[in-house]
Amino acid sequence: MPTTHLSVLGLDVQRVVTPLETGDVDAGRVRLVRDEADPEQGRDPEDCTAGQMRTRARVARTVSETLASRLGAAPDEARLPFDGPFADLYAATTDLLRESVADGSVVVNLSSAPPQVAAAFYAARTALVETGVADHDAISLVTVPADDRLDLTAVSDLRATVSAVERTASALDGFDEVANTSAASAVARPLRIALSDLRDALADASGDTRRSRRRPAYAPESKGDTAFGAMSEYVGRAREQLADIVEGDQPTPDLSDTRDPNAVLDGIDAWLDAETALLTPVGDDPRELLERFRESCEARFGKFEDDATIALFESIGRFEEHLDAYLDARAELSEAYAPLTERMAELTEEADEASTHLHELRESGVARGETSLSLDGHSLSPLGDLEAITLHVLTTGPPRSRPRTQRAATAQLRERAEHHGIVAGARDEDTWSEFEAFCVDIARNGVEGDAFEKRLSNALRPRLDVAVESLLADGYVQIRRRETGRDALEPTDSARLWSKTTDWDEFRETVVDDVLRDCVERELD
Repeated sequence: MPTTHLSVLGLDVQRVVTPLETGDVDAGRVRLVRDEADPEQGRDPEDCTAGQMRTRARVARTVSETLASRLGAAPDEARLPFDGPFADLYAATTDLLRESVADGSVVVNLSSAPPQVAAAFYAARTALVETGVADHDAISLVTVPADDRLDLTAVSDLRATVSAVERTASALDGFDEVANTSAASAVARPLRIALSDLRDALADASGDTRRSRRRPAYAPESKGDTAFGAMSEYVGRAREQLADIVEGDQPTPDLSDTRDPNAVLDGIDAWLDAETALLTPVGDDPRELLERFRESCEARFGKFEDDATIALFESIGRFEEHLDAYLDARAELSEAYAPLTERMAELTEEADEASTHLHELRESGVARGETSLSLDGHSLSPLGDLEAITLHVLTTGPPRSRPRTQRAATAQLRERAEHHGIVAGARDEDTWSEFEAFCVDIARNGVEGDAFEKRLSNALRPRLDVAVESLLADGYVQIRRRETGRDALEPTDSARLWSKTTDWDEFRETVVDDVLRDCVERELD
């Protein structure tokens, strides 16, 4: 009997062409199943809309050309509404399978299928088998395992790297906005104002009328109460001013040995101009310059007690407060920024590793379908009630031992009984059925619920053992040896596919309830 191979096209090339290249699937006819919204066959991908549409067109062309060269004939196409309402997708999928199975057996490769498409094929196959349209073995749904895949490794690396880069770049943008815009000037503005006030106070104390904002008051408040005292103070200030003029005519002095307070202020001003990069650690400590300025002022003006001198030393104190606040802000920003720069270095390394994976991917020809993988396909046959419950337990948790699996399956049934009891308990008692009355007792009495769960566990143990063996035989479950030497049950790729493509909430309303009602009826008998 001829076999039709349906390959559902997504964004994966290798897992679509591998079963046909290696001969794992003997297909008399090959059809590519594509989205109705995809471009028509033969259209140049560069003419398609950038993004997923163009990518799908490239995949379709690559797969068609690869299979045509390997099989000697171009594959046919079938179209399904991938992104349409599920009811429409399910109906179209059922028609496609019914049409294909009429000519013989059918193998559907779901390795590249979007989740909703895989779900439609599973539901359609189940419906055709259960209604007798197709035999149990007539339709096989297969998937190629994705273990040790260079292309998937590269994609995973790139996704992780891109996500980390986006988060880090967003944080860096926020920091850069502070460092490179007017915000940086705003942070330093109070310090600049304080520096300007300090320079004016120095001018006032020195008697420099060219910069003085107000006339110095020398008479009543000075320590000399006589005209001679005032004159001596004036002569002293004139001498200091003359010293400033003489030093000002000299070449720019070395800040480490100058006595000129104006030169020290120029040094602080130059430091502030050079230190506006808020995200980097502070270079030279400006406190040393400020301390030298204070010492110079004390040497020059310490003997005076007039308003200008007092204002000068008050200005020094205010400037020091602003400087401390500015340096603290700089330190906090620098500390916050440092981990980001370190993370950027790590991201660079990760990006290099991802680039290496992509290089290996190109060199090996995986993206062009030029390498092969072994096929590990399992028929996703309709499951019995206890098989479905057991498989759900295994696919929603870590590897479990057989006893733990049995207890979890029994807990599912008790949980469902409590649900029915809660729903029924909200209604009038006269409306309860015998089944609902039993469930109300389970929901309202924890001791009764524990006893019921224990009875279920004992009664279902043989049937659950059979369900596990059936899942092992069909390839839904595999046994893994734990480090402790005990066996553990874990789902296979087929089981995970079943889990992703099955609406468990809807499924358990029929599957779990059937088992539960059967168990409760036995209890009531």
